[in-house]
Amino acid sequence: MKKNFLFLLLLFVSGLSFGADLPTQNIRGQVLDKTTQLPLPGATVILLNSQPLKGTSTDLNGQFILSAVPIGRHSLRFSFVGYKEADISNITVNTGKETLIEIQLEELVITQNEVVVSAQADKSNPISTMAVVSARGFTVEESARYAGSRNDVARMASNYAGVTGSNDARNDIIIRGNSPIGLLW
Repeated sequence: MKKNFLFLLLLFVSGLSFGADLPTQNIRGQVLDKTTQLPLPGATVILLNSQPLKGTSTDLNGQFILSAVPIGRHSLRFSFVGYKEADISNITVNTGKETLIEIQLEELVITQNEVVVSAQADKSNPISTMAVVSARGFTVEESARYAGSRNDVARMASNYAGVTGSNDARNDIIIRGNSPIGLLW
């Protein structure tokens, strides 16, 4: 009787140890951009409905390996910053062969309202506090408005009284006969 009881106990304990080790396999693959077909390094791969939650991220080539996945049907979620999440369900994981997956993520386009930045400036006051006299500020838009300026600030400034250009080959201006070397602009 004791031998039978000991035999059944040993059989029960060995059955528990074999039942605890379920067969597993790896899921391997690559995550790419849908448009450019470039790899996405750092993308997140999560095995859904797993306890504890299993996941990994892609390497520099966009490749990943999710190891020790139990045999059966599973679902995966792929995510990356700036891209739409993608879910793949019914992935069959078999023994003896890794499951290979290639997923292409689509960019996430977020449409928002425009941002308008505008400023009002008093052009009679110079920007530089060191300028005492003969200082005037110009904007980029003003340089395009003056006739013959061709978006050149030196040509535009030569339209003002007392300002002349040294010649057309250079971008120097002469203000009230002063040397262009001492001019700060």
